[in-house]
Amino acid sequence: MPMFKKSGGKIFAVQFNKAEERALDQEIKKQIVENDRAFDMDKESSILWMLHTQFGFVPKRLKLAWKLFYAETLKLREYYLMEQADDGWLARKKLKDIGCDIEEWYREEGGKTDA
Repeated sequence: MPMFKKSGGKIFAVQFNKAEERALDQEIKKQIVENDRAFDMDKESSILWMLHTQFGFVPKRLKLAWKLFYAETLKLREYYLMEQADDGWLARKKLKDIGCDIEEWYREEGGKTDA
């Protein structure tokens, strides 16, 4: 049961125990994954359109690229729902190992990164 902190008869904070914090964290992660699903088709459509216009991918090749991308998306969702050390997604690390630092690219473009 959370502890309520009061001042002057009014609640100003709530203190959760470790189990409650983990449960709350898991629920937040579930909601993030659900919201991510809502944006996936638009993100994937942007990537597929770029592959078509910039690299000439035809529908058959676009579908193959999408299937491969979708499989990685499912792994990423599973990763976010697991309890893990907060050291970033494996693909981001692998890209960095080959000299592709997407975090740096975001900074160069003026974007933000939380990693």
